[in-house]
Amino acid sequence: MDFSEISSYSDDQVSSKIKELAVDKDFHNYLANLLFPELSKYFSALLNLYIKRKFLDTFSTCGSIEEFQKCMAPLVSQMIIKTTDGFSFSGEDNLSDKPTLFMGNHRDISLDPAFLNYLLYLKDRKTVRIAIGDNLLDGGFAETLMRLNKSFIVHREIKGIKETLKKLTRLSAYINTSLSKDDESIWIAQKEGRANDGNDFSDEAVLKMLYLDQRKKVSLVDWVRKVNLTPISISYEYDPLDIVKAKGWDYQDALSDEEINKSDLEEMASGIFGYKGRVHLHICEPIVFDGDSIKELSDKIEQQIISNYHIWPSSEAALSLLPELNNSFEGNQKFTNEELIKFKKRFEHLHDKILEECLMMYARPLLNKEKARLSSGP
Repeated sequence: MDFSEISSYSDDQVSSKIKELAVDKDFHNYLANLLFPELSKYFSALLNLYIKRKFLDTFSTCGSIEEFQKCMAPLVSQMIIKTTDGFSFSGEDNLSDKPTLFMGNHRDISLDPAFLNYLLYLKDRKTVRIAIGDNLLDGGFAETLMRLNKSFIVHREIKGIKETLKKLTRLSAYINTSLSKDDESIWIAQKEGRANDGNDFSDEAVLKMLYLDQRKKVSLVDWVRKVNLTPISISYEYDPLDIVKAKGWDYQDALSDEEINKSDLEEMASGIFGYKGRVHLHICEPIVFDGDSIKELSDKIEQQIISNYHIWPSSEAALSLLPELNNSFEGNQKFTNEELIKFKKRFEHLHDKILEECLMMYARPLLNKEKARLSSGP
């Protein structure tokens, strides 16, 4: 089966793709405006030349995906230093030497798998191939960068039953081939799109797609064991896009595809360069499953992700500002007065529905974790 339309790039494509980026003026302009917003108004030509040289200095000798990612690692490290108050992780004992299907909650367009890959890099393990929606890709520099970074394309809003089955089958085959033949692990979100409301719920449709290529070859139980299905849970103390998510995207109805793509790139940049507070990533135990129900499997993954979600003081502070919910919550809230003031200051200019949705966005992980704890029994 031909996977070239959706696959991440191969080693023999790296050199040519880096050369393409080196002469891509849109790419240079984008970075200039992003990194030097004031200077770019007056010195765009000089900044573009500077960015081109820095890019070539960093990546021109890369001849493989692994070499490209090794050159990217210091940049990710700098991002963590500049935009977080620390990155921590747990459950690393659950990492395996065999190819693994990681299924995680999804909060940020690009950072969720980036933090996983950075952890794997620190542990001297192979990085993952990353599932990313085609709504973020338009054939330009963003797509080139993502596919160099082991991203592969998930088609959305496919029209027609035949076309849908065709594309989902190919995607499923690519993922299972990556795991079984290419010795490559996979990261995919537990549902399509980000959890913009703070609810880390799974969608069984994702599992149906993953199992689609294998359903006539192996049982669900054997497939789960074969792919080493492992949930992961990432939590950000602060979401750089919290207010954007609370407001929603109704305004995009009047935008062209090009304008929507530009907006998506701006959100991606905001996520990368925005303040996140502390970030924690937990690697759950691989799923042990002996049933035949996709829904039961999906529920089990969701339970693991929610139960292992690290609760930050921002979630507890948010719940304390929602009296109707807070009065019925039996958990022990732990946050300092300084942390409460910091949280309230972030949203002091908001009112009514937007403020309430921001508070709920932070409170829901805590409420969901308590619900999961109660449902699992003593």
